[in-house]
Amino acid sequence: MDSLRLWILGAAAGSFAAGVAVGHLFPMATAASEAPALDLAYASDLTARYGLTSEQQRQLRAVLQVEWARSIEIVLSAAGNQLPQPQQGQIKDLRNTTEKRIRALLDPEQRARYDRESRPTGLPAAANDKR
Repeated sequence: MDSLRLWILGAAAGSFAAGVAVGHLFPMATAASEAPALDLAYASDLTARYGLTSEQQRQLRAVLQVEWARSIEIVLSAAGNQLPQPQQGQIKDLRNTTEKRIRALLDPEQRARYDRESRPTGLPAAANDKR
């Protein structure tokens, strides 16, 4: 079972590396496929909700691409079925960094809406002001 898991992870890493190589050779052809479909859907949702400019959209795609690549690195470094505590912490830190980068590319009005809509239900406003 471990050899099958390693083979699958190797195939995924090889596919990712091939995608990166093709992305550098044909940037216009791969612009829409830089991130997984869920990230593209998330980017589209943020664009629609906050009226992001084309420059903000480009920056958002870059932020999400970094998160995707780093997530792959973290997952591939795991040695079991579940991520050990250090990797869980790395994922949490990465998500916090990504959220900070997303907030940085928004204008003040977009950021205020993003903060309101991103706050878990039931938390007071002060609970999310640590950003």
